[in-house]
Formats: sequence, structure tokens, C-alpha cells
Amino acid sequence: MYDIMKDRKAQIAGQIFIYIIAIVVVGLIIAYGYSAIKSFTQRGEEVEYISLRTGLENSVKSIASDFGSIKRPGINIPGKYKMVCFVEKGHSESTIRDTALCQSLPGLNDYYQPLVCSAWTTGRDNVFMIPDGSDAFDVGDIKIKNDGKPYAGPFICFEVANNKINLQLKGLGDKVEVSEYS
Repeated sequence: MYDIMKDRKAQIAGQIFIYIIAIVVVGLIIAYGYSAIKSFTQRGEEVEYISLRTGLENSVKSIASDFGSIKRPGINIPGKYKMVCFVEKGHSESTIRDTALCQSLPGLNDYYQPLVCSAWTTGRDNVFMIPDGSDAFDVGDIKIKNDGKPYAGPFICFEVANNKINLQLKGLGDKVEVSEYS
């Protein structure tokens, strides 16, 4: 009888050990799965951004030398961006300070305004993405046409709606005119 009781206690201790190992293994599988899904999501966002960047660059380059041509590229904007802003380069520091860009703008709230102004003053990039402004790049020589906008200055911002913007490009021979269509 004593041997039977001893075997049962050993079985219970063995089962507890198996349950603990099973819980640890399931936890490791869940942690690995979460890590893999997060990595796939980040790579997907990187691919969307690279696709946006190359699409804009190719659209501008393809129409730049074709004087008078108009193109309305259907470029997908990744969901994390609220606005896409284009800035015309080559203006003096005094022009930058005097324009509405570095002042209060009806089209941009107080959070976005310093990003727009800062990007313009650095002069390296002429397209940047809002809300964080850290994703910026150069698409080539552009000229801004912002007729009908509530602000003046060599920049234009497009609000993203359904992952699209109403971007119109017009070839000027040596540069591209960027404007908005309705």
C-alpha cells in the first residue's frame, strides 16, 4: 500500500513539472509570434514609404522636361500620414521669415507649422510628411502654384483623404509646377 501512495505522489509531481514546461513553451511561442508580426508590420510600413517616395520622384522626373504636360499621379499615401507638403527651394532667409510660412497659418495647426518652416529653412528636402515631419525627401526642382489657398508662399500642403492626395504636376521644361486639383 505504501508503494502505491509513493507512486501517486511522484505522478502528481511529474504532472506539475510537465504543466510548467508546457506554460513556458506556450509563452515562448506567443512572444516569438508577437515579435514576428511586429517585424512584418514595420517592414510593410517601410515598403509603403519607399513606394511613395519612388512614385513621387518618378512622376516628377518623367514630366519635368515635357513642357505643358499635366499629370495627376495616383500615388497611395500610407495611413500614418495626415498631410503631404511640398516646398519650393531657393529662397533667401529674409523671404522665408517674411512669408506666412513661418507665421500662423490657417491650413496648418500650431504643431505642424514649425515642421514646415524648419524643413524650408534647411533647404535639403522639398517634400515632407506630416504628422512627424521626419520623413522628408527631395523630388527634384519644383515650382509651387497655390492659387486659391488661404496662405501665400512657396509651399503647398495636401490633406490625405482615403490614402490619396489631389496632386497635379505640370511640366515646365526644366522644373515641375506642383498644384492641387479638385
